[in-house]
Amino acid sequence: MIMSVEGRGSGASSVESVRSGGVTIIRMFIEVIGRGPLPDDIDRDDVEDVLIDVLGADGEVTGAGSGETGWNLDVEVEPDAVHPLQVLKRLAAALVDQDLGWVILRPEHEVDGRTARDLA
Repeated sequence: MIMSVEGRGSGASSVESVRSGGVTIIRMFIEVIGRGPLPDDIDRDDVEDVLIDVLGADGEVTGAGSGETGWNLDVEVEPDAVHPLQVLKRLAAALVDQDLGWVILRPEHEVDGRTARDLA
């Protein structure tokens, strides 16, 4: 099972992978999606700071955006630091701790993603 491919924007597919239990895991990209406004006392930069703290050396926030339908943060997880699915669960738990369980986490290989509450 391949979870992600690097070089997605350019159409290239330079692959960096790690073997784990017979599964090839390639660097995982996660889109953090807010389909509604954040509470008045929290802005997108605050959410980004929470994610950065949780990620540590296991990944980084690589982009951000906002528009009419909400906001998003892009996260890249390093597969050689820890299993990417463990990082996904840590991100979800941190969002739930901030009362942001409604935020959607969508790994690149999924079409819709799931709420942080469902993943925590």
